[in-house]
Amino acid sequence: MKLAFCFYKYFPYGGLQRDFLRIAKACVDRGHDVIAYTLSWDGDQPDWLQVVVAPVKAASGPARYRKFSAWVDDAIKRHPVDAVVGFNKMPGLDVYYCADPCFEHKSRHLRPWWYR
Repeated sequence: MKLAFCFYKYFPYGGLQRDFLRIAKACVDRGHDVIAYTLSWDGDQPDWLQVVVAPVKAASGPARYRKFSAWVDDAIKRHPVDAVVGFNKMPGLDVYYCADPCFEHKSRHLRPWWYR
């Protein structure tokens, strides 16, 4: 299978980034092709992984993320894959790896009563 892994930023010490790298390596070890689409990559790139840094610019973070999602969608249309796996919330994903803390726990214990 050819898999596209998408996330906004890679830096070597993030929890989401470590999860991504571990999962990507497991997929490659099982014979799958993995391509990583990102807005930025800080650190060494593994030789077993194809990394594509999207040439996306915008005035704000949300606008940049919207443009990135559209750019990835176009890239996948040009170079089809079997599945799109996202490590950040974005449209067009087949699988979303949720590394976020539990929303319910956060809303009950870390937010004011009116937030619920």
